[in-house]
Amino acid sequence: MSAAPAGFEPLEGIGPFAELIGPLLARGEGEERVLGLRIDERHLNAGGKAMGGLLATLVDFAIGRAVHAALDDDGGAVTVSLTTDFLGPAEPGEFVEAHTEVERLGGRLAFADCSLRVGDREVVRGRAVFAVL
Repeated sequence: MSAAPAGFEPLEGIGPFAELIGPLLARGEGEERVLGLRIDERHLNAGGKAMGGLLATLVDFAIGRAVHAALDDDGGAVTVSLTTDFLGPAEPGEFVEAHTEVERLGGRLAFADCSLRVGDREVVRGRAVFAVL
């Protein structure tokens, strides 16, 4: 497995489910944080591409982390709605980056977008609504 791109470090404290798909890596801090995952053999579907469910999980996880970083308190947030548009495949060995943007953070709901990219190529576009706890 090739090394992560410059600036990416292991992401700690991600929870047991995310540990199953990792290692997840991160670059930057707070709302500017970019998450990353190297696609390996265990992430593939029968067609040899990254499984859609894996990519949707990465979108959900990345948006959740971004919403949490945008909150002023530690109350947290949970997914209410998640939509994903699969725009292209992620291949074995490719490094997928999750770029997020929290568009609106209200008292009860947060709205955010996520773009999963391999280099300059967008492979998934996701949008989520989170309930602020």
